[in-house]
Amino acid sequence: SDLADACLAEAWRAADALAREQYGPPLGTDGAETGLAVIAMGKLGGQELNYSSDIDLMFVYGEDGETAGGPEGRVANGEYYARVGRAIVAWLDTATDEGYVFRVDLRLRPEGRMGPVVLSLDGYHRYYAERAEPWERQALIKARPAAGDPPVGARFMELAREVVYRPG
Repeated sequence: SDLADACLAEAWRAADALAREQYGPPLGTDGAETGLAVIAMGKLGGQELNYSSDIDLMFVYGEDGETAGGPEGRVANGEYYARVGRAIVAWLDTATDEGYVFRVDLRLRPEGRMGPVVLSLDGYHRYYAERAEPWERQALIKARPAAGDPPVGARFMELAREVVYRPG
């Protein structure tokens, strides 16, 4: 699990650096930079990874807005972080002659394979408040930030606690 976290952190750093070169930093509505957290779920979230485990991940970013702009122009933060998330998955999951780093599973995210690769904190809040199934709430019991922006990860964990241990 520690090795997976280290690989995720390095993949996040590389993917974010490449996206920043192309589009500039992602900014929130107040003009401050906003970040992405990689959330570990399942066995990785519980730090119970074994030799043949895949890694279950979700990606969350701080807030909507758009990038400051770069050689490739400006993009919405959701698109920026979707590109970063797909790059992280590709770097870990793509088979090469040497094999792959980890198999990545994103099906625990809202809407599973049909849902967006990444959501903002507000997007997750709306989803869990309005449409989440009980098993999706239960899956958050093992959620933890594994890489990325620590403040965004901490805010996601506050949301997860509210969702899992809600009144009633």
